[in-house]
Amino acid sequence: MHTQEIESKSARSGCVLIYSAYFLGGSVLANQIVKNKMNTSLETTSKLPTLSISRGTTSCTQDKQHQTKNLEVNEQQSESEQLTTDILNQLDRANILAKDDKILLAAHVLQGINDVHLQPLHHDILKEAAILKRLLKDNTTNIDESDNNNSDWIKQGNYHGKHNFSILYKLLNNPKGQELSCRLDTIIPHTLLVPILSVLNESELYQTWLPCWSVPKLKVVKSEKLRQTGRCSQVVNVETEVPWPLSSRQVILKAVACDNIDSYSEEDDDEAISANKTECLGKDGGRIIIRLQSLDCNDNIQESLDIPPIKTGTIRMRVEGGFTIEKCPPTHPSLKAESSEEDLVLITFTFIVDPQLAIIPKQFINFFLRTAIGTMWNMFLNIAEEVKDGKLPAHSKAIKEKRELYNWIEERTRVMLGQSQASS
Repeated sequence: MHTQEIESKSARSGCVLIYSAYFLGGSVLANQIVKNKMNTSLETTSKLPTLSISRGTTSCTQDKQHQTKNLEVNEQQSESEQLTTDILNQLDRANILAKDDKILLAAHVLQGINDVHLQPLHHDILKEAAILKRLLKDNTTNIDESDNNNSDWIKQGNYHGKHNFSILYKLLNNPKGQELSCRLDTIIPHTLLVPILSVLNESELYQTWLPCWSVPKLKVVKSEKLRQTGRCSQVVNVETEVPWPLSSRQVILKAVACDNIDSYSEEDDDEAISANKTECLGKDGGRIIIRLQSLDCNDNIQESLDIPPIKTGTIRMRVEGGFTIEKCPPTHPSLKAESSEEDLVLITFTFIVDPQLAIIPKQFINFFLRTAIGTMWNMFLNIAEEVKDGKLPAHSKAIKEKRELYNWIEERTRVMLGQSQASS
């Protein structure tokens, strides 16, 4: 009996030890204890410190791993916070640039930022920049007038006078009929630029100088500003009477001015931009851009503006295009006809108009381009001359009332011509 009690106590001690081993050291140690069959309680007892030490070592290792993991998480969170700060700085900088009419520079800053971080304003900047890029491409593409086989452009004529200019056009087909695309290139002395921009900007005075014809009938009967959307950007309503049997035409026109005078420096280009030089807008700096687009066209940016309903007997036209203004390149083909010691400015004006006709008659093209556009553009330049000389009181009053705006235009013009440095 004594022997059996000893064996029973030994067995119970062995079970307790096995459970302790599982708890303290894991299944491997417990299995080893089972294999050794725990010959004596002394041997088993002597192993307990070893098990405790082994467990302690494991705890220390896990604690160190846990601390290392926490450190890595903290570093990642710090990097994430830094990234967020960088993005916020970029978004703020884009807002400031856009408010200063530097839309393409603002879009450049936004490039590479995930869409989830962009606000509606930033999407509008990118959308506006895409339209400006297309206009920039159209207006800066060289047209070889002598290459009749590889060009869709047709020369309507060259106009010689105090300011020479040329008119080219081409017809574009659309599902509902034809559209007329037109391009004018004009070289002017730089002293005439601010007066020209003032004539363009003062849309409420269009009726005071735009030409009108009684035969055939063509007259601007209304020109009103519906909204001022920026320093120079605005929305205007222009209504025109046209020859019978055509209906009167109306256009709700949005004009957006972009100061793209400052160029991007090489260090501003990140790897993504450098990999695709055609997308680096800054390489096309040195220009003022004014884009025009009717609010009925696709790709326009609605601004919660209540568009007036179409009047009975009136057709609302679709128009898009705009101006690019830059220091005249010394290689421009029209430069040989100009002789001036002062800086010269090249103005390129392109537009596409849908006259809402299935087929545009040749007679309409001749009258519209040669008579209407040619006469209107020539008158536009003459009006700018009169503004420059202070002969138009209404324009002189408008410039005086908006002196801050026109001082800014004059300063930016000097920067464009290289007569002064851009402000930081």
